[in-house]
Amino acid sequence: MRTNIRLYFQTMYYAFFRSRGTPGRLTPKRFLVLVFLFLFYPLWHFSIRIAYLLDNLFYPEHQLQEIRQPIFIIGNFRSGTTFLHRLLVKDRNATSLTSWEIYVAPSIVGRKLLHWGMRLNYAIGNPAQLLLNTFDQIMAEYSSMHKIGLNEPEEDGLVMFHIWSSYDLLAFFPFPDLIRKYFYYDDQIPAAVRERDMLYYHEVLKKHIFSHHGKRYISKNPSYSPKVRTLHKEFPDAKFINLVRNPLQVIPSSISLLSNHLHTYGEPETDYALQDTVIEYSKHWYLYPHRYLKRLPPDQYIRIRYTDLVADPKGTVERIYHQFGLEISPEYERVLQLEAKKAKGFRSNHRYSLKSMGLNKRRILREFAGINRQLHFENIKQKK
Repeated sequence: MRTNIRLYFQTMYYAFFRSRGTPGRLTPKRFLVLVFLFLFYPLWHFSIRIAYLLDNLFYPEHQLQEIRQPIFIIGNFRSGTTFLHRLLVKDRNATSLTSWEIYVAPSIVGRKLLHWGMRLNYAIGNPAQLLLNTFDQIMAEYSSMHKIGLNEPEEDGLVMFHIWSSYDLLAFFPFPDLIRKYFYYDDQIPAAVRERDMLYYHEVLKKHIFSHHGKRYISKNPSYSPKVRTLHKEFPDAKFINLVRNPLQVIPSSISLLSNHLHTYGEPETDYALQDTVIEYSKHWYLYPHRYLKRLPPDQYIRIRYTDLVADPKGTVERIYHQFGLEISPEYERVLQLEAKKAKGFRSNHRYSLKSMGLNKRRILREFAGINRQLHFENIKQKK
């Protein structure tokens, strides 16, 4: 578990001394966020290290855990990856990291202690539920676009916060020059860093799958789109699902999502910052994954259109299972039928307009003209 110390100090230096004129400008609110990170991160990091040492002492057999045919869901942000991920993990034969497993107990020992603690909690009347409900309520207000809760399946790429080596640092440290290499992970991150990242990621997955009795592992991360070659090298039998959605929907929605993060952890002077950054990485994430993954056998790679997923979630899952050679149990079949009914009545509460962002439809069509031609996206109506 080796931390990217150089990037850690670079982000902190920029945050305190190079933030003027950026979305991470140093305001009183931003200062408090940074002080919290300074104080909390080392304690969090070393507590995880200690727990991992205890794992090796008390559960050495987890090192023998195999990771067979993990499934990676990739694609740009706001392309339906969360919806598909949470649909797939409803299969009782599948598992995925939840928020509490990422942030509170990535270790086996930590999970055992929490389970024992919860048993005691239930024995005395479940006082912890109030705390859990409060946390989920706070997260619901913060994440109207993406439901977050301690027990919700989450993007496992967030475990890379443990070693400070992730695209997702951009939400806390909006300095694209520091994070840009992660936009093009396979091509620009040095081999030594990729190896270190994968060594840690592999260890986290082993612990999780061991804790869940060898279930099929499903990962969902838009930020893994530029690292499919690295993932395939680490997990040669992995299966990949690449979700694609019209840029006219993805780009403004992604800008809105990033804006939500930036306003949570700081006070940007503009409502919708880093638009060029979103457009830059989105272009690469549309094209690169398919360019690499299309050479894999059909039972290891499938590309799904967002419109097909939302129109027929049950049929889409059945198509994925058939192509990957997986079996749908009768129980999961019933779950899919229920979820398909729910999906028909779903209406997103996420609202945005191009005008408020200072964007226009012409620019998006121009920037993504080649992608639209390749993927045959229709010219949808868009709010002005």
